[in-house]
Amino acid sequence: MNTERESTLTSKFKNSKVFKELEEKCSKSPEYAEIIALVQASGDYAVNKSKTIVKNMPEFTLHDIEHFFNMLYIIGKLIPKESLKKLSIPDLMMIIICAFLHDIGMCPEENLIKAWKNQLEEQNQRQYQEEVDKFQRFRQTYPQEIEDINNLNKMGKHSRAQLLEDRIVTDYIRINHASRAREMIASDWGGKIKYLDTDLTSDVAEVCFSHNENYTALLNMESIKLCGEDVYLCLPFVSVVLRLADIIDFDRKRTPPILFSHLAIENPISLIEWNKHLAVNSWSITSKNLIFSAECSHPAIEASILKFCDLIDDELRNCTFILANLHNDFVDDVSFYKIPLPANVDRRKITAQKDIATGKPIYHYHDTKFTLSKRRVVDLLMGTKLYGKPEVALRELIQNSIDACLLRQKMSELWGENYIPRIIVSLYTENNIDYLRVSDNGIGMNQHIVDNYYTNIGCSYYTSKEFYDLMAEVKHTFKPISKFGIGILACCMVCDNMQVNTRKVIGQYQYDDPLKITIEGYDSLFIITESARKEPGTDTTLKLRRTHPWEKMTKLEFVKCVKNLVPLPPFDIVIKTDDIQEIFTPEAFKDLHLELDDDYSQDVSYL
Repeated sequence: MNTERESTLTSKFKNSKVFKELEEKCSKSPEYAEIIALVQASGDYAVNKSKTIVKNMPEFTLHDIEHFFNMLYIIGKLIPKESLKKLSIPDLMMIIICAFLHDIGMCPEENLIKAWKNQLEEQNQRQYQEEVDKFQRFRQTYPQEIEDINNLNKMGKHSRAQLLEDRIVTDYIRINHASRAREMIASDWGGKIKYLDTDLTSDVAEVCFSHNENYTALLNMESIKLCGEDVYLCLPFVSVVLRLADIIDFDRKRTPPILFSHLAIENPISLIEWNKHLAVNSWSITSKNLIFSAECSHPAIEASILKFCDLIDDELRNCTFILANLHNDFVDDVSFYKIPLPANVDRRKITAQKDIATGKPIYHYHDTKFTLSKRRVVDLLMGTKLYGKPEVALRELIQNSIDACLLRQKMSELWGENYIPRIIVSLYTENNIDYLRVSDNGIGMNQHIVDNYYTNIGCSYYTSKEFYDLMAEVKHTFKPISKFGIGILACCMVCDNMQVNTRKVIGQYQYDDPLKITIEGYDSLFIITESARKEPGTDTTLKLRRTHPWEKMTKLEFVKCVKNLVPLPPFDIVIKTDDIQEIFTPEAFKDLHLELDDDYSQDVSYL
């Protein structure tokens, strides 16, 4: 390292409690000299790599030498003095090295970034083809951005199109930086990170990777690693303090105002992120308290900071759980690893800026947002005001089934399965009550889909990043009919009770547990139990109200109604009533039109 950088790093190391403790322990034997040199080399490596972040991703908040040493400072505050003294040399060196290396995945080589952007000569581009293919699969999960890019290029607005492309690249780097850090550690540091004769390179890679994973990944780590005679390393502990220091390093030092003022930051997410950091004046941390002080210029910035504090609260709870569950059979005492942590962030010092002339806050913050009455949403949105006729509840169910069957068909083609789509639409009467049922053998649902999409009105699985990730993974394209995520709410226009039996396809000849969902109107709890359904797919049965769109229809009129709602099905649909069963092929459907005079959305007999 050059003299100037060496001087800077040395002075910052000297201010770190963790490094001082390591240095003191290593000074007791000359065989530990290589450990100090290794730690300093990791710092020099990380500092060099981090310089590319601002160059290639100028909208990112700083992940530089200040961030690294801020983390070490925070870790020194988190770990009580008595616990710090009991940490082993491997514990201390791992903490420091991981603080330096955890974000190196943010620093891919410049030619690789150019390859993602298709900016290399053809010969050089081919060298990175595998990595380019990975990026292209990721890029396909941004369908709206791709459409905007194509439109901007057609209009000759190439610079704006490139800005959108750069944002996708930036997201790719950010989302995958933990995996890339692990790969870079393997390639650049393989066999070099050692405590005497114990190679810790893979452990460093695991800890650095875990900082961006769900906290439950720490439960799968080796609690206590033996590094020598009576010398131990606690990987979950190292991971906990790394995660906490990373998220707590949240102040204006990471967003210098002079740098912010010279950056043309157009990404609204990045802009909020920078302003959030700029607002933070200072913080204080002890084992009992974590206090942030911030003066905000806008309520959106305050809201962003408070939301970020919620994330820190979650991390504190999760890390406390990890430490509380530390145990090992061959170590007498692990209590010093179970450091006390604050329960939550003290938010009392997060306030609005004050007007200098009046001394009053420039705004009044209230966490007030729009709320919706589900009853009125059904009346206003799902009634004639939006769709025209309430019988579209049936159309929504059929379209959902068509999408589920088409998606399973795509997956079956990939797996080499023999699959024939099947949809059955039934209208029948039992005990003087009319029922409407739509059954399919499509992809089905599991608990995750039910919780995140089926019950989340306006949130469609087919417009989610999760769905586009799946399409990118299997290299398929699929355009669903249903996109708005309001189909289940449409059913509330015609019934007060519905029952759903479903089972999801999760792989070739592999199915999730079947579910039975009972819904007593849009204000009720979803009662979810185990279903007896054997095959995958979904069966939705509506217990129709006394007055419903099909009560005055003859059986033939109901058949025509179905034909009218879905005039061009992609495969056969069976339509059944009490005494009629007809199979309609795509060729049999015509563009029919059936008028209903009654406005069933205004029926308030159920209220």
